[in-house]
Amino acid sequence: MIDLTAEDALDIDSTPDVGEYDLKLHLDEDLKRYMRFLERIKHVKDKEEAALSALRIFKKLNMHEWMPYIYRNGSERILIVSQGMLNDVLSAMSEKKLYQVARTTALKRKVLESFDPELDLGDPDNWDVVLNELENMGWGRFIRDETEIMIEFLGIPLTFLRGYLEMLFRVEFKCLKARQGELMVLSCISTRPIPWE
Repeated sequence: MIDLTAEDALDIDSTPDVGEYDLKLHLDEDLKRYMRFLERIKHVKDKEEAALSALRIFKKLNMHEWMPYIYRNGSERILIVSQGMLNDVLSAMSEKKLYQVARTTALKRKVLESFDPELDLGDPDNWDVVLNELENMGWGRFIRDETEIMIEFLGIPLTFLRGYLEMLFRVEFKCLKARQGELMVLSCISTRPIPWE
């Protein structure tokens, strides 16, 4: 590692009452060039913003659990797959099959890697736990309003998402598409779990 020059040093002022501390990073030449590139294209405002963004993503993706060639989130292995490749696999299934696979996936998730036992996913106030996790994994953007979930930038078929969430939340959703662009809404129409077919 090469020490940064004074102008390249990253210092974060210490503020004892909020638990912050000074930080100085030493970057190799490749990372220094990349940092300058990010600043030049105005993708980051400064070095501090770049370092804080990287640390937040490190935390959000639980990268402290990652090993070379094996990315993990708890007991699950994570694979980074392009949306096109995933869609090739998912589009080979009928809507009905896709829905059933999603429900099976959610059921396994509940049984094998249970959420906090005190967390009642049937209560809409707790749905954000799952929705935040899906956002962190790049599935899309989710905004809950009572028992409606607004969805943007969805990376998987809506049928799959509906089956997955219906099984986890033990409800039935109706799919609505908004007029403006990619916005979709799942609206809860029943709090009765849907039976297996």
